[in-house]
Amino acid sequence: MRVEELMREIDVNVKKLVEVFAFLFKYRILFRGTGVEFAGLKEYVAGEDDATKIDWKASLRTQRLYVKQYEEERDLDIFILVDASASMLFGSQEKLKYEYAAILAGSLAFAALENRDNVGFAMFNEKIIGFIEPSQEIANYYHMLENLSRVSNYKGRCKLGDALTFVLNNLAEKTVLFVISDFIGLDEKWRDGVKMVSAKFDRVIGIMVRDLRDTYLPKEVGYLRFQDPFSGKILTVNVDKIRKKFEEEAKKQEKEVEEEFLRSGAGFVKIYTHEPFIEPLIRYLELWEEY
Repeated sequence: MRVEELMREIDVNVKKLVEVFAFLFKYRILFRGTGVEFAGLKEYVAGEDDATKIDWKASLRTQRLYVKQYEEERDLDIFILVDASASMLFGSQEKLKYEYAAILAGSLAFAALENRDNVGFAMFNEKIIGFIEPSQEIANYYHMLENLSRVSNYKGRCKLGDALTFVLNNLAEKTVLFVISDFIGLDEKWRDGVKMVSAKFDRVIGIMVRDLRDTYLPKEVGYLRFQDPFSGKILTVNVDKIRKKFEEEAKKQEKEVEEEFLRSGAGFVKIYTHEPFIEPLIRYLELWEEY
């Protein structure tokens, strides 16, 4: 996928997401806490000021009515962590998983930048790729798109635990962390990583990007050849005999990942590549109003 094509796809998808981000960020729904900080006191003016904000202790001391003033906090960062392991190159639909994830990540970044928030980014497999510290620099956004669209970046195993340890040590506490991955072939440390980042950051949201064939095999096709994306080994199997067991194991693994995120206090949403991501993602984000 070329950068120009990625930008066109983002432009098609992002308008509604920008609107939702603007609402969520305005009222600080994305973040724990009030989203405002105390700025000082001013003398109460009847008809202009909210009487519920009167500071009675200060008013009693001075024998005049004073109200508390607040300023909205704007020092929260958005960080997007994208899986670049070899399994992301798979796809049976119009878009490969890495292409779909790239459009999703780019759309999230664009929506946050439009809302004048800092955006950071990194990809990961067995190492960290293209780390960008959160900022509002548009040049960093284009650098992000270049990395997302570069096919040669996608290889190796999914060392999610190492990647989460990296962001844990390099990002501020007031961060909203999006983790975009198929969550296939995870390392042994990923559970501890999810727990640690969920405990530190304001919000952590896992977005599982799956192809239909990650979960459901085709029917009545007989023998097919499968290649392990990590080892390269090829295996010929009778699909009709393993389909049911394959589906059971795939769903079990998906559920394990989801439950670990939720148990850790993080959010989680699963999206298939044959479906547009905007509507399910927006529905999920809007649920944050309730928390």
